[in-house]
Amino acid sequence: MKKHLFGNIKFEKIPKEFHSDLDKSPFSSCTFCLKDLFNGQDSYMIEKSYKINPNNGKRNTSFEYAICLSCNMRKMEAMSKESVKNIQNYMEDNFVLEDWESQAENNNPFEKCIVTGKLAEDLEEYNIVGQFVGDQMIVGQFPILLSPSIGDEIQELLSQKTKDEFDDFMNKINDVPPELKELFKTKRPVLV
Repeated sequence: MKKHLFGNIKFEKIPKEFHSDLDKSPFSSCTFCLKDLFNGQDSYMIEKSYKINPNNGKRNTSFEYAICLSCNMRKMEAMSKESVKNIQNYMEDNFVLEDWESQAENNNPFEKCIVTGKLAEDLEEYNIVGQFVGDQMIVGQFPILLSPSIGDEIQELLSQKTKDEFDDFMNKINDVPPELKELFKTKRPVLV
């Protein structure tokens, strides 16, 4: 792990868990706007969703994407006040700041859900989320593992207006694979 020019922020090489399944290498562009992620100027997030095959115990990727700060900010701005308030209340009720901060000391951030405390090995599916700059992962409050129930609960908090805005956002984006667009309309990922 190395320290970067940005003060006390710690960086490390992007773990293979966050590499794209398509080419087995780090994401180099935003899934939504195709912006170059390796320019080192902007941060971005990666979310991957895994489902465990009950027959052989192997982990299969359900979806994966990288989203640049600009696209993520556009989505956040599109959220209704009602949705923002609902999510803020949910975070206050369910995310314990001390637990999140202790995440930075965890040598295995993919061991258990940051909210429920359920071990990854006991989950049939889960999401991992990380924050990055260029070809480095920011280490601290991320990366995290979330059980799918968290994403489902957050989706229930979104107003219909916000859901419509998300659908409109996906319709405006050209180069996202069609299967990912359809998935986002039925089961929206944690970050988008």
